[in-house]
Amino acid sequence: MKKKLIGFVLGVFSLSIISAASANELKLATFEPPKAFIASKILAAWADKVNNCSAGAVNVKMYAGGVLGSPPKQYDIVTSGVADISWTVLGYIGGQFPLSSVIELPFLTKTSRAGSTALNTLFNEGYLDKEMAGIKVIGLHSNPGYQIHMKSEKVVNPSDFKGKKMRVPSKIAGTILKTLGATGVKVPAPGTSEALNKGVIDGTPFPYTAVGSFRLFDVTKYHTEVNITNATFGLIMNQDKYNSLSSEGKACIDKYSGHAFGDWASRLIDNQNAKMKNEISKRDGHEIIIASDSVIAEYKKILAPIESDWLAEMKGKGLDGDAVLNRARQIIKAIDG
Repeated sequence: MKKKLIGFVLGVFSLSIISAASANELKLATFEPPKAFIASKILAAWADKVNNCSAGAVNVKMYAGGVLGSPPKQYDIVTSGVADISWTVLGYIGGQFPLSSVIELPFLTKTSRAGSTALNTLFNEGYLDKEMAGIKVIGLHSNPGYQIHMKSEKVVNPSDFKGKKMRVPSKIAGTILKTLGATGVKVPAPGTSEALNKGVIDGTPFPYTAVGSFRLFDVTKYHTEVNITNATFGLIMNQDKYNSLSSEGKACIDKYSGHAFGDWASRLIDNQNAKMKNEISKRDGHEIIIASDSVIAEYKKILAPIESDWLAEMKGKGLDGDAVLNRARQIIKAIDG
């Protein structure tokens, strides 16, 4: 009888420990493969920072590879509670983040640091309050500028895009590619390598970091540097889940939020971007083409209406696109020059 009682007590104690651990677990979702740069070097590292800070108050656990939801569903799985936290591409969520898409306008940014600083400043200053309502924004960031990566044909001048099948990473990128005469094809980032290999697309806009993350070394040859667009990302959290945390848990998440997250993450991203560009330059069969100033001027002339159309779209939605664009430009110029 005594042994049974001890066993019962131990069982209850073990269940209480498991239950407590489960209650403290925060599910962090990403569609990136576990070994991809963002997943392994930023999201996993951020989770470690929070976990070490909280000393058991929270336990952030990453679910990579899209196991909790596909790329376009990363926002929905947070608001519905399937995931507690998610790293999401804001441009994948049609119409939800119109002002944040300012960073995607042609030739606005060169570095992740500039775009990320602009995004987090815009958020802190209240420009993005309406579109971020209902979620806990841990941090925002951008990629470095997007270059053009092609499988077998060089794309240098604007006219070279005509008839090419190009992956479309966002609404604005799709407009850019269509304006240049390309045919846009929607392909989730993790499927880019397969789409290139099968001829579904001829190329894709991407930062250099993505060449490594999505295994594009074997399916691309030509890399044209134009900084033609960008993408915006959010590390977002279910607001109710955040509200339910202990003061210790909230404090540790807040410690690594906002500019603290954006500055740290963008520095790692820019370093990785430079590293991947250098690696590409050393690989046999690969060529990096730096677009000349005159060619960039030609691109800018052709794509100029995209900015005015974006401003008109924001005005039509009752949003002050002019103020957001001017503030973003001010911040970016101070960093990128």
